[in-house]
Amino acid sequence: MEHAPLRPVPARPPGPVDPEDAARHVAASLPGLDAAAATALGLVALAGSSREEAAEATGLGEEALGETLARARKALRRSMVPLAGSGWCERAERLVSDRLDDALEPPGPARLQVHLRNCSRCVEHERRLVQATNAMVADLMPAPSPAPAPTAGPPSGPAAAPPLSVVERSAARTPAALPFGEPIRPAPARVPRSRPVVPAEPRPEGELVPAEPVASRRERTAVRPPTPLARPRPASAIAWKALLVLAVMLAVTAAAVVIAGALGASLT
Repeated sequence: MEHAPLRPVPARPPGPVDPEDAARHVAASLPGLDAAAATALGLVALAGSSREEAAEATGLGEEALGETLARARKALRRSMVPLAGSGWCERAERLVSDRLDDALEPPGPARLQVHLRNCSRCVEHERRLVQATNAMVADLMPAPSPAPAPTAGPPSGPAAAPPLSVVERSAARTPAALPFGEPIRPAPARVPRSRPVVPAEPRPEGELVPAEPVASRRERTAVRPPTPLARPRPASAIAWKALLVLAVMLAVTAAAVVIAGALGASLT
């Protein structure tokens, strides 16, 4: 079983409406409607009168007023779209009309809800009826037209100041002094830690600093070849040198012995 959509509610005029103007507007919108139905619909839907006040103004009873309002609202819906229906749909239209005026008494709401769940035609009737009522209210009291946009012209206030130049804008953005009148001091220069600053020797005024020779600069910046490492001497060379020293010592010793013998012979 399908469920009926949310119940639509028709619009009402934003302000008070004269009952005679409301009746004339309905009669002009629905020319085929009789005067009693036009008056009843105008009083209830446009002027905001209750059903008791409408019954007193039209001279109709409560039951007759309900039938008259249902007939007027059916004509209003037909002015927008025609719908075919059965006998139950005719009864449902009367229940819809009573519910719009909060005059539907039990068990009418339950019966209408069951019918709307199974009849898309009556759901469409109520939706179109509310749309037609909203259109009738809009025709009676149209929305106010929007105010015209102001035309471009000279400003009414004080004259605008001339634009600042780039220098003036930068000067305005740069503060002249810190709080409490302390002047702005330049940040100290950063000295690299890897190269300590060595103070230069004072020189008398007017003395020229001698330029460094190009040759010394080249020698300092030239890449020197690495010093070759001493090769280890073999053991055979050391042994030969030791034998040579021993032979020399033996020769010196033999020469000393010969000399000593010769001296001794000459003395004897």
